[in-house]
Amino acid sequence: MAKLKEIAEKANVSVATVSHVINGTRPVSDTLRKRVLEAMKELGVEINISPPQNESSHLIAMVIDDIFNPFFIEVFAAAESTARTMGYHLLLLPIEKDYDTFYLQDLENKKVDGFILATRLSLSHLKKFFSAQTPLVFLGGVLDSPFSRSILFPDEEGAYIATRHLVDLGHSRILCVGGPSKSSLFNDRFEGYKRALREKEISVDPQLMVEINPTFEEARQLGLKYLLPGNQISAVFAHNDPAACGIMAAAQELGRKIPEDLSVVGFDNTFFTRLTCPPLTSIEIPKKLIGKRSVELLIRLMHNNGVQSYVIEEVKLVERKSTAFFRKNNGGGVKVG
Repeated sequence: MAKLKEIAEKANVSVATVSHVINGTRPVSDTLRKRVLEAMKELGVEINISPPQNESSHLIAMVIDDIFNPFFIEVFAAAESTARTMGYHLLLLPIEKDYDTFYLQDLENKKVDGFILATRLSLSHLKKFFSAQTPLVFLGGVLDSPFSRSILFPDEEGAYIATRHLVDLGHSRILCVGGPSKSSLFNDRFEGYKRALREKEISVDPQLMVEINPTFEEARQLGLKYLLPGNQISAVFAHNDPAACGIMAAAQELGRKIPEDLSVVGFDNTFFTRLTCPPLTSIEIPKKLIGKRSVELLIRLMHNNGVQSYVIEEVKLVERKSTAFFRKNNGGGVKVG
């Protein structure tokens, strides 16, 4: 079998370089690595090459637990484009609510350089899946780790603007349909809802703050229960657009006209808003910017550039045709409970 010196002479490199390529003890340029591997092939040397230490795979991953939510589709599209321009490949990992620990750990072992987490799972649950040194960017929350940073959304302010819009239209019995409050994202949206009501001295009714998995179908089922003819709910604020669309579908099944009988506001201003009839009023946050900044932040973190979490401040109401002034005859007199 050829010795290291023979391989080095054949490749016109140092013996140390050959050793680093074979043992993965130090990063080696692609050009030198290729010369060493070609020399080994010509000399008939067959050795298992160890992956180089501290060498980037240029592979990053975005973990999403709600692949059918158009918000994440738009965020991922912007993130993928940004990753490509920065010389990285971005994997999309759709994960179930009870996702497999070994799946994510296996990805770490395969040298995925870092992860963007777009998930509603609790932070304490998430921390179990990654080593303390894994670079992480968490969308919409904060992980207590020296190697993690966050893209923070204006959730509380957006929910406040949505609810205040409905209050300004004269609504006071406003159903708030959100995700689990253990998620900081949804908890902040509940807080914004409550702030808008209290500011106008409207009592906060806990029965009108409902936690579900905010999908179209779960929201539709909820709407069929809460929007029965004769109740006093005249408006709904949903924590995302799919849930808002589910509420609209339920209202229409029950014969309630939108916006004449029921006003509805969503959150995220995804393409769903243009597909409903009438078009859905929704809160806009910059999805392309979120995708772009998440990749930029992760790559800077991977290179140990002292970076801080990024706060998204842009938020606004996009008013369409799903909201209108409150009319006294649009509900009835029976309370939900």
